[in-house]
Amino acid sequence: MDDIGRVIVAAGHLALEPRGPRWAHASLCVLDAVFSINARYERHTVPTCHRYAAWAGISVPLSGSAELPVPDEQPLQDFLTHIETHGEAAFSSEVLENRQRTWANRDAPLKAEAARQYAEILVSHGIANLADANALLADVDKLKAVERDLAGVAGHGSGARLAYLWMLLGDDSRIKPDRTVLRWLQTVLQRTVTAAQALGLIAEAAARLSCTPWELDHAIWENQRKSDQRIRGRLCQAPVRQ
Repeated sequence: MDDIGRVIVAAGHLALEPRGPRWAHASLCVLDAVFSINARYERHTVPTCHRYAAWAGISVPLSGSAELPVPDEQPLQDFLTHIETHGEAAFSSEVLENRQRTWANRDAPLKAEAARQYAEILVSHGIANLADANALLADVDKLKAVERDLAGVAGHGSGARLAYLWMLLGDDSRIKPDRTVLRWLQTVLQRTVTAAQALGLIAEAAARLSCTPWELDHAIWENQRKSDQRIRGRLCQAPVRQ
């Protein structure tokens, strides 16, 4: 059996589901993409996004795809202005209540700075909202230029953050080849898998499974999250240091 076949067999144990409610504002997509890297998603990233939404007066932070765009979608420029007005440090501590940095080093840039730079670059390319972002995703030449600029922001890494941003903004053909997805693929295939290889494996497997890459990626992520929770639960009951 080839690698794709192994992935398809393993995917048979996953819960493949259509995409549910998602962030209805480009600003929340930017925050999620930046703050989810090397962070516990449900514990840190999601609350960070909701804290900003509440502070900014965003009444409908999440919405089903059929209901988008929401009538009061926040322009990305407003988000950028909020960070610039406060400064990254105050915005992190007072608004987001999350002072995480782009990598594990006290001298590394704050994730709020990376979020500001993301917003700044997107706005400079004429991206104000989700509709603009989806138009960008359909314009190959412009997309390459935007990706080149975004790749220069601290914390870019292997490119998982950028791929995840496009997912959040509505591109169901993208995946986030982060450590969670790579770990699942490596377990299934019993070998090391690079981020670039993961992109191809998930895309091809999704095509054969008649689902979107997003659906397969999300099912993998949910499976691993629940597995990690079970492991943490057992460790918490055992008299050992985690």
